[in-house]
Amino acid sequence: MAEPKQCPKCSGEMAQGALQKIGNFGNPPYVYAPANEPPIPVKGAAILRKGIVLYRCGKCGFLEMYAP
Repeated sequence: MAEPKQCPKCSGEMAQGALQKIGNFGNPPYVYAPANEPPIPVKGAAILRKGIVLYRCGKCGFLEMYAP
């Protein structure tokens, strides 16, 4: 298991989570898309989409997102 992340704002502990879209079950998870890319993955797109990893500070509520 990875080391717990520390909040860059208040030094609180950050927990990993996910974005959820309420009311549209069955949709794919949110993904990172580079600027000027089409809104959906299409054949020939320059860069592959990346899943988003989200962290939230339990102390101050700061959110940090990554597309590893």
